[in-house]
Amino acid sequence: MIYLFLGMIHLNDDYNINVQILDFGNSIPAVATINDDGSFSIFLNARLSYERRLEAYWHEMRHIQNQDFCGEMSVEEMEAANQH
Repeated sequence: MIYLFLGMIHLNDDYNINVQILDFGNSIPAVATINDDGSFSIFLNARLSYERRLEAYWHEMRHIQNQDFCGEMSVEEMEAANQH
C-alpha cells in the first residue's frame, strides 16, 4: 500500500512506488520513471496546489498501470493516449 497526502491508496502489491515532491519551477506538473530495480518513482511539482498535485499523481499512476514504460511509444504518443 501507498500512503499519499493523508489518503490511503490501495494498489496491487506488485507495484513499488516512491513519491517525492520537488520544485520543478513552473514547468511540468509531474513525471514518473521506472528504476533499475523495476520500482517506480513519481516526482510531483511542489508549486502545484494540493488538488493539482493529486491530479498529476493519478495521471502518472495511469502511465504505470497501463505499462506505458514497457512499450515503444514516444512520450508524446503516451501523453496523447493517456488524455483524460
